[in-house]
Amino acid sequence: MRILHVVESMRRGGAETVVVEHVRRAAADVEPLVCALNHGGPALELARAAGAPVFVLGKRGPAAGVGALAALIRREGVQLVNGHNASGGLYAALAARLAGSPPVYRTEHTIHYAGRHSILYPALEPLATALTRRVVCVCQAVLESHVSRLPWAARRFVNVANGISPAPHTRPREDVRRGLGVAPGQPLVLSVGSLTRQKAQEVLLEAFAAAAVAAPGARLVIAGDGPLRASLEARVAALGIGARVTLAGAREDAADLMDACDAFVLSSEREGLPMTVLEAMRAGRAVVSTRIGGTPEAVVDGETGLLAPVGDAAALGRALGALLADPERRRALGEAGRRRWIERFTAARMVADTEALYRTDLGARRSAGRAA
Repeated sequence: MRILHVVESMRRGGAETVVVEHVRRAAADVEPLVCALNHGGPALELARAAGAPVFVLGKRGPAAGVGALAALIRREGVQLVNGHNASGGLYAALAARLAGSPPVYRTEHTIHYAGRHSILYPALEPLATALTRRVVCVCQAVLESHVSRLPWAARRFVNVANGISPAPHTRPREDVRRGLGVAPGQPLVLSVGSLTRQKAQEVLLEAFAAAAVAAPGARLVIAGDGPLRASLEARVAALGIGARVTLAGAREDAADLMDACDAFVLSSEREGLPMTVLEAMRAGRAVVSTRIGGTPEAVVDGETGLLAPVGDAAALGRALGALLADPERRRALGEAGRRRWIERFTAARMVADTEALYRTDLGARRSAGRAA
């Protein structure tokens, strides 16, 4: 099976991670290809290194972009096209139609929210969905948010939960902590994400300031960069926690940071099924998170982590403070989270489940062709 994954860019994010996992974990009879509509990036290089043919169409108008993608589909003998998120799914649907109509999938990686798309997309989405064989959603929350707007297409939607591979080799835990300025035995809280409104790190700072009263030795490291960095730095200063909070910028060593921390926290106001939560579970770290998107499908409140209402800094702070005060509970929740990752959220399971869907549709297509 020659499967073309179409995505807006291949920089770094959840959708890009899923595409790379599909390349790395492809079955022997699957040949994945990757096309970035506008930009390459680190994830594209990872896909290339894993053996996939990769392509970047580059910035061009919609008509030219669809035409170029259709030409690529024909030239490469693509048998099924999987577009990721709105733009990837729309281009995939239109280009496949132009190229002779190989089956089209769309993978939705996040819940629907106001302002997610251009003003034209609400009119185009029903057309794209009508041309799409299946819409794969990375968690049940994502599925429900999209089906509620497209109930006529409900049977096309399917839940295949996100998954990640075992962690790459990590540096020794104490080496990473020393590089962050964290002393042996000092509790380290980690958050990973872009410094944007979606991640709501201002809520996290309020929560940590409250939790730190009961755990005066605790440190917080936020890995990521973005447009809100200056305002977050100002908030750190205003809260008087500058000596205990590090805005570490964009990092390429998430697995090392997860191994180095004692608890992971996510304060987002919008998510699908966050890869960072799965990475924390994989590392055996207790998770404190807002109850958003598919996070409660991964984190079992009180069993593998603790959940708080979105935007409630006091509740998030109480949950974080409870774990900072109880190392044994942190350990137990983290171990339970790792077991849950192994059982439900591996990349091998995610890719195998998706490829089983591909085989079903391609098999049905071949059978229909023979009958004709």
